[in-house]
Amino acid sequence: MAATYAVTKDKKLDAEMDKAIVLFAKVQRKDGYIHTPVLIDERWGTLGPEEVKKQLGFEKYNMGHLMTAACIHYRATGKTNFLNIAKGVADFLYDFYKKASPELARNAICPSHYMGIVEMYRTTKNPKYLELANNLIDIRGTTNDGTDDNQDRVPFRQQTTAMGHAVRANYLYAGVADLYAETGEKKLLDNLESIWDDVTYRKMYITGGCGSLYDGVSPDGTSYDPTVVQKIHQAYGRPFQLPNATAHTETCANIGNVLWNWRMLQITGDAKYADIVELALYNSVLSGMDLEGEKFLYNNPLNVSNDLPFHQRWGNEREGYIALSNCCAPNVTRTIAEVGNYAYNISKEGLYVNLYGSNQLKTKSLNGEEIEIEQQTNYPWDGKITLKIIKAPKDLQTLFLRIPGWSQNAEVSVNNAKITDKIVSGTYLKLNQKWKKGDVIELNLPMPVELMEANPLVEEVKNQVAVKRRTFGVLFRI
Repeated sequence: MAATYAVTKDKKLDAEMDKAIVLFAKVQRKDGYIHTPVLIDERWGTLGPEEVKKQLGFEKYNMGHLMTAACIHYRATGKTNFLNIAKGVADFLYDFYKKASPELARNAICPSHYMGIVEMYRTTKNPKYLELANNLIDIRGTTNDGTDDNQDRVPFRQQTTAMGHAVRANYLYAGVADLYAETGEKKLLDNLESIWDDVTYRKMYITGGCGSLYDGVSPDGTSYDPTVVQKIHQAYGRPFQLPNATAHTETCANIGNVLWNWRMLQITGDAKYADIVELALYNSVLSGMDLEGEKFLYNNPLNVSNDLPFHQRWGNEREGYIALSNCCAPNVTRTIAEVGNYAYNISKEGLYVNLYGSNQLKTKSLNGEEIEIEQQTNYPWDGKITLKIIKAPKDLQTLFLRIPGWSQNAEVSVNNAKITDKIVSGTYLKLNQKWKKGDVIELNLPMPVELMEANPLVEEVKNQVAVKRRTFGVLFRI
């Protein structure tokens, strides 16, 4: 709602948010703690294990989203009412982690609070939140009973491949990328890049979907000790273990893939990460919602069969309310609401165009001068993209156009003059000149239909090809 309000300035949205924020403030404990099931149990006198001890309680997952939402709300509205609640949550977590044992501290199912805490640091500039983010990484993997299901079997600084629960993994990687962006600790980036290679080239579907297995084991091995061979839900699985009809690929895992790659793009400026953002957005995130925005998918199989000889826990049809899970519907909704944030970047080098689609950019340069650009295109149905400069500040000298890795023979012209520099796929093309009102840049990306063949180790797609045009793919048996 806050992301939508930032664009529309709809007063009804603002009023609805204020009503909800009043409720949050009313139920938040004085120590900053807020988590609905625990607070209800407290009031009814039925509290079981005290807060933060329920490994599957999703407390910090909800707290993380609350902190992130509060930061967005603050930027969109200028109000501090939600941000003050988030400060209470962040302060509670800071105090908790100061004294928590590793066994308690590791209970962080779906660690969205890594992203949330760093966002709070960026928004408030309070250094203790960055200290907390570092502590969260330090404490992972320091218990004797960690699991790949929770991504804490080994410390993160020892992880070089993707294992375990895909949603929790991708959220962790996005949070670690946020932490690297603030600290510059090289080991964090080295591991993220190694894990990225493992996911992208060995464990990710052609759609950008992640988490292939309903249930897997991690790590492999012959053992009767359940701490060694662990059952993992919606697991990444082994390299190239990518079934189609039983693909889990939860919508939230695919959104996590976008969140992680977006942060890797911010860190490195490498266009390969924008390619994955685009791939996942079009193919494995949008699939989680119908065109009317009223029905949703929890998992996103690549092949749907009506007569499977076994029962699957999750359905393969979109539904208005997913009774067994409340995460995917709001997550895909907020991702679509925020997608405009992924389209452009501004840095001291210039303006980066990451994603293509008809839009009007109105923003400011680092010096506070207005930038306005109009983008016209029928992308992704057509590869012709036109960018027209409406307002260009004096300090904007360079535009960077993303040339997708899937494209070949791209052409660019500025004011009808063709660019003769070599255009390399999978990079940003640098256009440097003194831009003025009325300048027009035209990018043409040929979009031929291609047949994609999987690595032979992907056993389930032998004798099959995917028919792919630009960022879309359909699987056919041959």
